[in-house]
Amino acid sequence: MADRAPFNIMRTIDRYVLLEAMGPFLVALLAFIVLITGHMLFTVVEVIVQHGVPLPSVLRFVVLQIPNAAVMALPVATLMGASLAVNRLASDHEVVAMRAGGVSLARMLVSIWVLGLFASGATLALSEGAVPWSREQAAHLVRDMVLRQQSLAFEPGKFTDTGQRFHVYVGDRSPEAQELRDVLLFYELQPGQSPDIFVAPRAVFRGDRLYPIDPIYYNFDGEGLTTLHSTMVEVDLRQIARSATMGIPGPTGMAEMTLRQLEEERSRREERREGSGRSYAMEIHSRLAMALSCLVFAVLAGPVTLRFARGQSLVGVMAAMIITFGYFLIMIWTRTLGEGGVLPVSVAAWAQNAVLLTAAAWGIWRLG
Repeated sequence: MADRAPFNIMRTIDRYVLLEAMGPFLVALLAFIVLITGHMLFTVVEVIVQHGVPLPSVLRFVVLQIPNAAVMALPVATLMGASLAVNRLASDHEVVAMRAGGVSLARMLVSIWVLGLFASGATLALSEGAVPWSREQAAHLVRDMVLRQQSLAFEPGKFTDTGQRFHVYVGDRSPEAQELRDVLLFYELQPGQSPDIFVAPRAVFRGDRLYPIDPIYYNFDGEGLTTLHSTMVEVDLRQIARSATMGIPGPTGMAEMTLRQLEEERSRREERREGSGRSYAMEIHSRLAMALSCLVFAVLAGPVTLRFARGQSLVGVMAAMIITFGYFLIMIWTRTLGEGGVLPVSVAAWAQNAVLLTAAAWGIWRLG
């Protein structure tokens, strides 16, 4: 049906529908950011507790997770805002009234699609700018926290892998004096060889190094035990700081790169060996597909919600949420297949968007 409503009435309808969607969209966005940020904080709470992190640093860490959480929340918030708006309009028979006035379903939903397009742009902008910066700052923050309170990185009665083939066992620690007591160090040699062992009454921190005081050196060779007193040894602690950042959610490296940097790295790897840049190509396509998913969900919300909208029922909204849940599961699965070479990168990244857009177009045509 062609739209027969005057231009000024269409502007009023667009503004009215957009305002209906904006409220649920903003509430859902805030709610999902809080939930996702809380989950991210939960994944690193053990690191935070073990290292006695002060409250200001914890709050700063939480704030640095917001951009990444917003990227994950925007598609779902768009779907919630669009679905609830359409459900409300249908429940109050306003959809029927607008269609009776000559407004087609597609024209009625244009303002919601604009909201989805805006959310897609915001997702891409955050992914390109705020997310790489915030992830890098969060990694630096965790490293600084570990290096500032180095003694807390060692649990009494447990071995700690410091990297560089050193394993440290401590009997006790003193955070105030920044020293360890009753220290036992194992240094791994080549496979099949006995490790070097250092025993010291205490060890102190100087910069990013650990120095045992008056250590005794033991080595078991083929002829027996070798013992040396007052030997010098130092342990590099920078690897501990790097390993502490593994608690930050999500992959490191590619997630901290912009699309341009990803493409440059992909090209360099492909020049060395064909196929070695596949994971970078997958990240590029997946990031773009994730951003476009906001628009996809905005288009999909209308026909799915209207198909089930009856009275005050939220069945249509629930159906849209179930489809979204399936979307993300399939996205993870196809990305794995894409990185493994089972599917072409473009198919693995974009297939679910193409399927949902096709289904949405068919649904809008059927509801006409």
